[in-house]
Amino acid sequence: LCRSDENKGSTFKISIPYKEVASNQANDEFSFVALPDTKDDKDNSGEKMRLLIVEDNDDLRHFMFHKLSGEFEVSEACDGKQAWEIITQELPDMIVSDVMMPNMDGFELCRLIKSTYDTSHIPVVLLTALVGKAEELHALGLGADSYLTKPFDMALVLQRIRSIIQNRKILRDKALSLIGENHDEAVLLDNELNNAFITKATEVVWANISRANFNKEEFSSAMNVSTSLLYKKIKSLTDQSPAEFIKIIRLNYALKLLQEGALSVAEISELSGFSSPDYFGKAFRRHFGKTPSEV
Repeated sequence: LCRSDENKGSTFKISIPYKEVASNQANDEFSFVALPDTKDDKDNSGEKMRLLIVEDNDDLRHFMFHKLSGEFEVSEACDGKQAWEIITQELPDMIVSDVMMPNMDGFELCRLIKSTYDTSHIPVVLLTALVGKAEELHALGLGADSYLTKPFDMALVLQRIRSIIQNRKILRDKALSLIGENHDEAVLLDNELNNAFITKATEVVWANISRANFNKEEFSSAMNVSTSLLYKKIKSLTDQSPAEFIKIIRLNYALKLLQEGALSVAEISELSGFSSPDYFGKAFRRHFGKTPSEV
């Protein structure tokens, strides 16, 4: 929903997921059944990224929506205040925001996003007519992932978005490499809150490393977050679901024990929290490309 003045009314954008279900009627027509919005531990890599455009200029916002909606699932907000309401409710994957807006400007919106535990993982691109170096440094100091001045080419906006996605992949690879080496070592990411989150998540998994029944509900409880927020943040910061995040730490621990050579495969499987040696062997081979006995 993007609010406008009273004379223009309001504009609504409604998305309803559906699937085709064969009708029992003789004419073989199809009916549409709404599907619930589930946030489970599944691979969402095939889904479009959810991008929020924040811009008070209606024409520019609609133009950007049209240009970006082919590649992303796009929603809109007319100012920072409305955007913050959407962000806290929906947790989009990325924000593209103007700076000069009524009610709450882009600088304040960026500060809120990057300084709030639930939203600090969300990348922010700021767009502005302010061309001074001081404004750009201010934006980057608030945690903005990129800063572009108006007028801009949409091809450049897309390139910046893709660069942020690629840079996030590098950070994810770094986080995954560090969590397997030394769980006492801080994982240095781009944001203090993100770093604290991954560090704590790693510590929680290590504290439950041998428990085969340790699940996402217990994980989220230990992190003091909902299961949906746990999924969102771990997926954003490591590109893994919480279940995969746990498994990677367990596999890295198992590899270390195998290299030490003091225990049997069955003992290592149990110590690493796998439900059976057979499942451990299959998971190990998928991850490392060799069986535990080949290490």
